[in-house]
Amino acid sequence: MDLETSINKYESAVRIYRLLYTLFDFATTFFVLYIIFSLTNMKDVFSIISTFEPYTGIKYNFLGFNVLFETLGIVLIELLLSVIITSIRYARKEKKDAIHLIEEEFPTLKERLRTAYDNRNTENIIVKDLIGGVIIDLMPIKSSSLLNQKLLIIGIGSMLLAGSGSTYIAVTDYHTDITPKDLPQVIEKIPLISNSNTDLYQVEENGGTSDDKNQENLFGEPAVIVVEGKEVDLKIPPGAGQGFTSQEAGKQNNDSFIQSGSVDPEAAASKAYYENLPEGYRNVIQSYFEGLAEE
Repeated sequence: MDLETSINKYESAVRIYRLLYTLFDFATTFFVLYIIFSLTNMKDVFSIISTFEPYTGIKYNFLGFNVLFETLGIVLIELLLSVIITSIRYARKEKKDAIHLIEEEFPTLKERLRTAYDNRNTENIIVKDLIGGVIIDLMPIKSSSLLNQKLLIIGIGSMLLAGSGSTYIAVTDYHTDITPKDLPQVIEKIPLISNSNTDLYQVEENGGTSDDKNQENLFGEPAVIVVEGKEVDLKIPPGAGQGFTSQEAGKQNNDSFIQSGSVDPEAAASKAYYENLPEGYRNVIQSYFEGLAEE
């Protein structure tokens, strides 16, 4: 048994399994698109487009069945979208080869299988012994063991569920009242989309926004307080500066202004201290101080 032949056999099985996963995914996507397009009457879009409007209502013979132009066009669009969606999904998905899958499923071959396959053309006793041991370990491994049963079950279940829904719609001809013209209104009713721009306002030419008018009455009517049974308006008048003033009118004081007389600019000499003494004590005090001066 050759190692390269065994790996090629496993690799072919892995490609077949990967193709099955892709087909199930493609079929599920197609059926889901069919359900969505049927419920929203997307075939009416051809009557809206002037280019396709002359062909609406025309029937074509397809596999022994008379198919309307609108139905055929919608099916082709669904097929194209399914191919695009499936291709994008699997282009971004990691693809593991047979060697990696075998090493994940069978830990005894981890690193050994990869090393033996990379050195399969090397003439070496050690390498030949490694290749021989790997080939023996590969013998009981079947190609079906590389099939991802969980992914296969999910693919088949999704395809059957979506296929059943599309079959029911096709047989009963079930439709809704939604048309392509109503789609913008339907999208606006979706909460996540309709509330996404509620805080945004259009800027007007004068530099303001369309919501400025609503902000004028943000705090309601001006505050009014009652002082001694009278209502006092606290509204700040324009140009009044900070604070607030009462709107009550005060009494006007018309007292005339009296101008003071002129002041003599020349300095006046101060009187001696004894000249300010009371009459009767002046001579006694003066004599006392004169006696102190003689001593």
